[in-house]
Amino acid sequence: MDSARASLDHAAAWSKLLETYCSRPADDHQVAPSLGCLIEAARHEATLGSMYPWVSMEQLSVSPRDSWEEWGHAPLPAMFARSDGYEVAGHDRRGDVVRLTTPDPAKAAAFAAGLVRTDDSARPEGLHAWSSEVERVLREAGWHPGRAVDTRGWKERLEQDGFRSHAAAEDFLREFGGLAVGHGGAGITRAREPFDLDPLLALGEADRFGEWGEEIGHHLFPVGELDRGHAFLGLDEDGGLYVVANWLARFGPMPEAMENLVLGVMPVRMPDPE
Repeated sequence: MDSARASLDHAAAWSKLLETYCSRPADDHQVAPSLGCLIEAARHEATLGSMYPWVSMEQLSVSPRDSWEEWGHAPLPAMFARSDGYEVAGHDRRGDVVRLTTPDPAKAAAFAAGLVRTDDSARPEGLHAWSSEVERVLREAGWHPGRAVDTRGWKERLEQDGFRSHAAAEDFLREFGGLAVGHGGAGITRAREPFDLDPLLALGEADRFGEWGEEIGHHLFPVGELDRGHAFLGLDEDGGLYVVANWLARFGPMPEAMENLVLGVMPVRMPDPE
């Protein structure tokens, strides 16, 4: 097993692996897909890059601490560079199960990072677990643990329209972008309203988002619309979810904001500009 020395921090551990596996000569029995490409992609995923990497044969894993005893014991996903593509395996009651097969190392890394963030079977202690009702609604809309969609098209189109993206919005859209929830009925403190997490529905609204962002001292990026276009949904750089209309209201920070949105909790109305 290859790993970094215990004295290295996680960034140095990744750098050491990259130096080892991305500098092999071309004739060193290394064919695409390669472990080096997988390591490179995983290093750039914020969730994975903040942990310690471990390599054994053609397997890449991560752990919260730089201790070899941790490797292979925590219920965290493993990534593999196979001869015909990349695999991501997660844990469930049956043991290790392949969750994704893809020719794209970046997609494999993003999927593994999603498992670390959202999957009950892969979640380190302290990360959010959805309530059963919210998980049911999200799954019916097409969400699943480890969901990771390509956000580049949305980002490019919206930035051409005058918006400026940020990491929190990209993370949100990677996991939830494209989902549509059509439910209604009574909620906790307000009626449940349908919402569509398509950020392109806010095209042409950059001025509105920019003005409200200036008013509250945050950078708002669109993530969809609420109640079939009666208002938009925006996310700030700290992960706060807002209703954006001729008025502004805040559902709270993610992931609690998603619970509030789905279950029908009244967002907090922000003061109107003077």
